[in-house]
Amino acid sequence: MKFFFFPSVAMALLIFSFGASAQCANSATPSCGVYESCFAKLCNCKNTPGEYFISYGKRYCETFLNLPGLSDRGTIWRNSTLRCLQETIVPILPVDGKAETCDCPSIQIAAFDAHVACYTAPGKSICNLPGSDWVLVLNAVGPVASLKDSKSRKQLLEVAKICLPIVASDAKEYVRRIIQVLQK
Repeated sequence: MKFFFFPSVAMALLIFSFGASAQCANSATPSCGVYESCFAKLCNCKNTPGEYFISYGKRYCETFLNLPGLSDRGTIWRNSTLRCLQETIVPILPVDGKAETCDCPSIQIAAFDAHVACYTAPGKSICNLPGSDWVLVLNAVGPVASLKDSKSRKQLLEVAKICLPIVASDAKEYVRRIIQVLQK
């Protein structure tokens, strides 16, 4: 499935919702209302095994949006990731705007599949966050619960595969600098 990325959620939702509903416009600042006011209305998967928008998307969006203590880089990462995830959903919603034509399992899979790319987007990757942000993020997602869910476990492993070489390289450079200081 091919994804199209728009410059902003507001623009993407306005383009998509032309003729659908004015309530599908999202603000330029990060928010989570679009999951309920737009996505769940255009793709009603409530009480189905493929439900994603409210039980996962909105839930974690709110968790991260209200996450205290992120560094400046962490806040930029969070905002970029929330926007990326929302923008990825827009083109996979039913083109006719009718909730009954929505393929809930396919929407859920596509939404989950977008997570890793959004978390590790070049220039705004979780891989480049300070350790204090990693602790906050991991605590927010609940690592034990995430490891029990196969979709979440897959995401964690994919992110780890992408980040491990970066984090290892950063650690190696940090140790090299400490050795240089100690040798002076």
